[in-house]
Amino acid sequence: MFDTYIAYITKNSIFSIAVFITVLPIALTIIRKAFLDQSLRLLFCYLIIKLAIDLVMLHYASVRLNNLMFYNLSIPLFYALLSGMFYFKFTARRQKNLLIASIVGFCLFSGWDIVNSNLNLRDMNEHRIVVYAKTVEGILMIALILLYFYEIIKSLQIPNLLTFPFFWVCSGLLLYYSSLIFVAPVLHYAYTWKNPQALGMAEYIPSIFEIICALLFSVGIYHYSPKDYAKQ
Repeated sequence: MFDTYIAYITKNSIFSIAVFITVLPIALTIIRKAFLDQSLRLLFCYLIIKLAIDLVMLHYASVRLNNLMFYNLSIPLFYALLSGMFYFKFTARRQKNLLIASIVGFCLFSGWDIVNSNLNLRDMNEHRIVVYAKTVEGILMIALILLYFYEIIKSLQIPNLLTFPFFWVCSGLLLYYSSLIFVAPVLHYAYTWKNPQALGMAEYIPSIFEIICALLFSVGIYHYSPKDYAKQ
């Protein structure tokens, strides 16, 4: 089995790097104690769950089993965790209420999209990626990030953005979802267990920006200081 994993990782190096790079921000979160911050604590939970799901998907792919069901189920979960970070950053009650409503609405929409995209859910070999949910997730996350950037620029409460951890987290997410939003609409038609369609270089775009995103997470977490948190 170990030889099977090595062979798959070697053949799919970019996808594999995108999986294992998650260990870096997880380790930095523990070392820097960034989980003391409520938003970064949700990010920490996201990273651990993401790594677990990615490893399961890697295992399924290496033994030639359809793993797309895990991808679909992770979409509403990841949105809830990542968007939940902004709940602790927004100050207005209206924004927080809209955020909660978006999480509930998106989870319901994702459930409908999974069922609508897979007429026979019991047949795991025929399971396909959702049609709309990933694109909608990207639009919602970009909107949240831009709204947050607008707030911090308007408030002028942060003296140096480059040493502010959550700025780097938002930058990583913005790059990732901005790239994914153009690729996600075609994944449903390209990523099938039988007769998958080759996307060329576009196939590696999500993984490449996922790696960049993890590196930016790491930069932000590195700048976190428990002493600064204690002063808040």
